[in-house]
Amino acid sequence: MAKSNTLLIVGGGIVGMTLAREAALRNDFSKITLIEKEEQLGFHASSRNSGVIHAGFYYAPNSKKALFCSEANTLLRDYCLTNKVELIKTGKVVVCKDEKELEILYELYERGVANKSKIYFLDEKELKHYESLAITNSKFIWSPNTWSANPKDLIKKLNFELKELGVNIILNRKIVAFENNIIIDNKNYKYEYDFLINAAGAYSLKLAKMMGINTNYVLLPFRGMYLKSNQKVRNFNAHIYPVPNIKQPFLGIHTTLTSDGYLKLGPTAFPVFSPENYRFFEGIDLDFLPSIVFNQLKLFINNSFGYRNLAFQEFNNLFKDNILSAAQKLTKYKLNSKDFSWYTPGIRAQLFDNKNEILEMDFVNVKNSNQYHILNSISPAWTCSFKTAKYVIDEIEKIIK
Repeated sequence: MAKSNTLLIVGGGIVGMTLAREAALRNDFSKITLIEKEEQLGFHASSRNSGVIHAGFYYAPNSKKALFCSEANTLLRDYCLTNKVELIKTGKVVVCKDEKELEILYELYERGVANKSKIYFLDEKELKHYESLAITNSKFIWSPNTWSANPKDLIKKLNFELKELGVNIILNRKIVAFENNIIIDNKNYKYEYDFLINAAGAYSLKLAKMMGINTNYVLLPFRGMYLKSNQKVRNFNAHIYPVPNIKQPFLGIHTTLTSDGYLKLGPTAFPVFSPENYRFFEGIDLDFLPSIVFNQLKLFINNSFGYRNLAFQEFNNLFKDNILSAAQKLTKYKLNSKDFSWYTPGIRAQLFDNKNEILEMDFVNVKNSNQYHILNSISPAWTCSFKTAKYVIDEIEKIIK
């Protein structure tokens, strides 16, 4: 492809950064510009997530998540190893509490096999060899490639690489208008482009609509809160996860080891009012508020996808002792309230299909002429970022050629 096209990427999270990196490595564009509304890259979900590198066995076969995650897991682990990103090779056990959950556990295993994840379905007696502090009923899943990396360290290494590759990074600029292949930021600066990628995360749906993309989706944000141990732990070897409700995208309260050796319990999935509403009434965006509140009330009244039940459950998880109680069911290790403190929260900017009244469980990509919109960039988007970048740049090259 002739090196004559300019590429503009809106959104400086992990997805936008890996897209800029992939495009620069291919040397196909005369100029690559990355625009971020905050004063630093990766400020929101990309540096506020658990750091868990997922292996890809949760997702329905043939979904984008399923098709991406196994290869993505390898790509991210390799990048972290090559670039000396802070990392811990933990592995993960998924445990169950009764016969009903055992059926779902086996379904997860079958998904893992179908999705080409490295996964094992093992007897309870073998659990001591993988995580002796975990508790299960009869069987468990062992996922050796579910590691943990330091999200902030990964962002730092990517930021350095992008500068080395000559990517033009523009910070503290929010896109507020669009007209004829030109986007305009909050300081009235105009950006022309040959091709644009919308990787704005929680704001991607809003930007897509601004650029003429209409969908059935509305934003439904959930706040994820964790407890983190006050001291490093030496007792745990692996992450411990429960069997999730596979009809919802949340994985339940679990224990995870951080890359620097601390233990985290969580996360919650509490409905909030804006994609940056991290605490109480802080960070509420009034542009989002009416729509989000209206949809939350409607879902609560109709109890769509069990939303009312989820809301009550997550209200309980606002209390420290309830998170500890849920995590305690997974482990023999005594978890004491005094040993844990609240950790930096993050927001899961989930899309809800308003027409069909279902949560959108998969990634959503929309192509439109010389625009490519990445919507519903939720877990495992962080894990999948390097694979997503390869896929999207491949798609763009097909269009431009």
